[in-house]
Amino acid sequence: MLRSSWEPELSEDDRVPLYCMWIRGLCDTGDLEHALVLALRAADELPGKADVLIALGNVFDLKGRLEDARDAFSQAIEVEPSGALQHYNLGAVLERLCDEPGAEECYREALDVDEGGPTLPEANAALGALLRRTGRVEEAEEIYDAYLDEDPLSVEMLVEHGICLSDLDEFEGAVDRFRTALSLDGDHGGAWYNLAITQYRLGQPDEAFTSMQRAYEADPRSPLTLAVLGAWTLGQAEPDLDKALGLLYGAIDRLAAIDAAHLSSSYASLVCEEVFDSLWSRARLAEAREVARVAGQRDWITAHMLETLNEADHGRASAVTTFTVTARAEAPQAPEHWPSDAQGYTTGFTVLATDEDEARAYSLEYLRSIEPFPQVHFQIENIRAGCPEDVQRLQTSPQPRARGVVSVLSGRAYFRN
Repeated sequence: MLRSSWEPELSEDDRVPLYCMWIRGLCDTGDLEHALVLALRAADELPGKADVLIALGNVFDLKGRLEDARDAFSQAIEVEPSGALQHYNLGAVLERLCDEPGAEECYREALDVDEGGPTLPEANAALGALLRRTGRVEEAEEIYDAYLDEDPLSVEMLVEHGICLSDLDEFEGAVDRFRTALSLDGDHGGAWYNLAITQYRLGQPDEAFTSMQRAYEADPRSPLTLAVLGAWTLGQAEPDLDKALGLLYGAIDRLAAIDAAHLSSSYASLVCEEVFDSLWSRARLAEAREVARVAGQRDWITAHMLETLNEADHGRASAVTTFTVTARAEAPQAPEHWPSDAQGYTTGFTVLATDEDEARAYSLEYLRSIEPFPQVHFQIENIRAGCPEDVQRLQTSPQPRARGVVSVLSGRAYFRN
């Protein structure tokens, strides 16, 4: 079918859309191998066509070959620097490669090259999200506000702008944005969820609970909505325990069911912390610890969760030292939550302890708590005291500190057969 789509004498300009159409079609059907073959052929035949290079970068991106995708999008920019899409795509890849400054530059360039007309919605959304995630909420608010001047009926941008306003304590403006979004799309789960959070901040718990129920009805598979609604249900004077616990456990189950490639670890951590806090505050300690175990197995555990557990298990001490610990876990048969072909992994922690022996003991205790399987064996590979600045800050802290593992420094690096 592909060969019959054009004759050999077709011009380059006529071949470009045909190549792009077939590459996209193959990607949509999941046939990435043939999509890559075709994209490479197209790029070889038409190296000066930005659309072809963008298509090639997209295939590399879908296959997880981020460095190759980066190079393809960079080449597309060299060929056609005035195209917003290639700047945006390069930014998205750089962000996933943990180059946030480079990603921000690309997103801003995508907006600048579109200055004469409507700007790319994806670039606005990505830049705003990056700025908000790095604590630059005021800048993010300006990005969303500027886009809404172009397209005041964009539901997604209304919701994102409302989130920024809520985070800036401009609650009435935030409520207005969410209400406007819901007038355009009454089943928008994100708008209902963020309206609920803003109403809660305004001291309107009944209205907030009703809005959160609407968020759940609109998107019953959202882990964060499940977690917050479950926490609020459990916190009622006469809670429906079956409903509350079903929502809380459902949030964790939903997270575990999502492909890791499509799940933000920061989002997963937020959900786990919400569920953990809800259970812990209601003295359901064993259940909270089980949530912490699941979170620890997937590097979703947060500093707050660790501090809560440390205080309960080890108490506080006024004189502690920061230690950096690297550890190794091995198993002849991989537990269910490991990749099936994994033999083990390496990881690293920050530990607060009075001496090196205590740091070693706390590290092993933490590892055994999240991997309580007899086939898993642990080895502490290195322990070193933190930098002098850390030691001085902790030793001069006016409050005693809870001892134990306080943060996971590096995600699991699995090694295989």
